[in-house]
Amino acid sequence: MKKCPWCGKNVPTEDRICPSCGYDFSRGEMSSFYDQRQQKQAKSKIRHKNEMVIVATLAIIAGGSYIFNNQQEQTEARQNIQQTTKTISESSTADSSVASSSSSESAAKSSSAKAKKASSESKQTAKTSSKKAESKKNVAKSSQSKKSSTEVAKKKPAVKKQVTKKSNGDQLKSNMQPTEFAAAVAKYAAQKNVSKWKDVVNNSNNGILIKETTEPDIVNYLSAKGNGTVYVAFNSKDSNNEVVYSAYTINQDGSVNIYEFGTPDAPHTGNIYNPVETVSQQDLVKYLNSHKQAKNVQQMAKKVGIAHE
Repeated sequence: MKKCPWCGKNVPTEDRICPSCGYDFSRGEMSSFYDQRQQKQAKSKIRHKNEMVIVATLAIIAGGSYIFNNQQEQTEARQNIQQTTKTISESSTADSSVASSSSSESAAKSSSAKAKKASSESKQTAKTSSKKAESKKNVAKSSQSKKSSTEVAKKKPAVKKQVTKKSNGDQLKSNMQPTEFAAAVAKYAAQKNVSKWKDVVNNSNNGILIKETTEPDIVNYLSAKGNGTVYVAFNSKDSNNEVVYSAYTINQDGSVNIYEFGTPDAPHTGNIYNPVETVSQQDLVKYLNSHKQAKNVQQMAKKVGIAHE
């Protein structure tokens, strides 16, 4: 076993990442969730390519089936026309022989009438075959169109989901990841000149550790307890000592209560500490974006580790 220099937990010797706080023993610093997101995005791209290959294969199969069925219908139509023509020829010859024994004029009229009738039937047969082929063609097109629409509809939510989870680099969004949210709170408090939070940010070169705790010894000293969980912030200088200087809680409506300890100006009533400031997530994000701090927050988020107690 070995001891994690960040959270002090005992970790199996063969483990590279501390399961409690995310410390990376091989790098000597806090591990980032950035690499994990990159791997998830790579897997998503591979899965997307596989889906595109399957769709293309199904389209080729459907096209081949349609061409084969269309050629078969055309062949059947030609055979029907040839058979009808043969029947007309045989019928005309037989009638001519019978009519020659009685009257050549009657035979000519009869043969002409039958030829016209057969020709009309032949045309009707050809039209029927053509309509059948056209009907099947329309059915195939409709089926293929519905299939394509279904495939597109299935893919659209995945694209939307990917876009909404990631900030665009120039602007922060309200639905941030936990590490990015912790970095945003720290940067906001430092920008507001809360002294202990400025220490956290200024000494964050090797990372920031956020410990989630529900210990009564800490929770009961806060006037705004939020959901009952306190998020204590340590920078690289104070993480081993675990002296509580900076913390925040989150209310039911998502607003944040920012605390500092160990300074004469820290607001308190007796033994109960009051927030330095309570700010909504919307106002916090708006303030950081207006002060062009989005990229700084995203860079800091890569060095944030979260431990659950």
